[in-house]
This record gives sequence, structure tokens and C-alpha cells, in this order.
Amino acid sequence: MKQKFLLTMFCLLGSTLLPEMLPAQDDLGFRFVRIKYEDNNRYRAWGRPGRGAWSTDWPESDMNLHDAIERTTNIRVMGDPLVMSFTDSAIFEYPIVYLTEPGYWQTSDEEVKQMQEYFARGGFMIIDDFHDYGGFGDQWYNMYRNMKLVFPDQEPELLPPDHSIWSIYYEVDPIEAPSTKSYEYFGRYDDEYYAIRDGEGRIVCVICYNQDIGDGWEHPFGRRVLAEASTASFQMGINFIIYALTH
Repeated sequence: MKQKFLLTMFCLLGSTLLPEMLPAQDDLGFRFVRIKYEDNNRYRAWGRPGRGAWSTDWPESDMNLHDAIERTTNIRVMGDPLVMSFTDSAIFEYPIVYLTEPGYWQTSDEEVKQMQEYFARGGFMIIDDFHDYGGFGDQWYNMYRNMKLVFPDQEPELLPPDHSIWSIYYEVDPIEAPSTKSYEYFGRYDDEYYAIRDGEGRIVCVICYNQDIGDGWEHPFGRRVLAEASTASFQMGINFIIYALTH
């Protein structure tokens, strides 16, 4: 049943192929990397069960995204998605990483130094799955505090709807595209997308706020997620990856 759902989802995503195979990090092909991190005290105080905030929607979401990339693009995917931390020396072999639930993210001095080196070498990060409960913005400020340690001179900037990241592969309207978090907690248009640039102006990080594209990857048709929102989640994720691989 799951395979049938996934095949249907990939048909909804579209089957347009890239004109040529995109290069990945090495001859073995592309692998999606999820960042494992230490939770802050706020996460532990909530008493949420599981492996930690970093593992939200894992591993199903990452596996489904790999399947979508393989079926709908010419990017060569080899092996399963990976889980790594910014203290791993092998992190430099992988150009794209994904960090979820940054409202509970806590960095160390070693991780900050490694992140600075990772981005300086051309790395790219997707930050996802956090939201502003009750208008307090505490999850945003926790993410912001961590990223300011890495880029003290840079500020997040709103990604305009006409930026090429929204049309590099799929045509995505970030204003009209549904958000899994908006459907659950907020209005349709509360999701926002930000970028952080390095000192040379290159986008090194995309931030999905009041959004949870990883939830859309995990549940293509099931549970709380609407099929429309899940389709947009896959399209956004693939666009971000292709943009990172080509810039």
C-alpha cells in the first residue's frame, strides 16, 4: 500500500527530467544528510518521547525524499540517507544537510567552528519544522541565536516569490503553496521562507518557518497531512537540493 501511495505521489510531482545528470558529492552519487544535535533544556522540559528533536519524521521522510529524487530527476542517488553531526569529519563530503526542529537545537563551540568551515567550503543547509506558537516567536529566536553564532554579520532575508529557487525545477508559488504547519496551527499564508548568505552573497541556508516539509515527505497521503501540502513539500525539497547542487 505504501508503495502504491508513493507511486501516485511521484506522478503528482511530475516526471520532467533534467537535461543531464547533475554532479553530486562524489562518484557514488547523492545522499541526503540529516543533522543530529543536542537538545536544549526546553525540549527536555516538554517531556517529548523519542530519540531527540533532530529525529522528528525520521527515517521515513528521508527515505521517501530519496525515492522522489530518484524517480523524478536525473540526480543519481546511491545508498540510504545518512544521519551525521557537525562534529563528524566526514560532513565535508556531503554538500547538503537538513536540520529539523531548530526550536530545540543547541550548538557547541566545536559544532559552530565546524559549521563555519562547512559553509566556507560550499555546504548548504535546509532548516525546517518550527513555528510560532501563540505569537511568542521563541522557536524562531532559538534558531536565530544558533545561526548568529555561525554568521555573526549576516541576517536572514525573506526569499522573494520570484527567486529562481522556486522555479529551478518545479514551478512553486511559495505564497499559494500549502504548508503542513499552516494547516495544523495557523492560517494558510503564515508560512515564510528565509535565506542566509555568506560574505560572498551565496545562499548557504534556506529556512522554512511555520512550515514542515519533512512531515509532507513522511506522510504523502496519510494522517494530518493533506495530499496537496505533501506534493508541495516534495517539490520544495527537490528545488532546494537542485539549487544547492548548481550554485
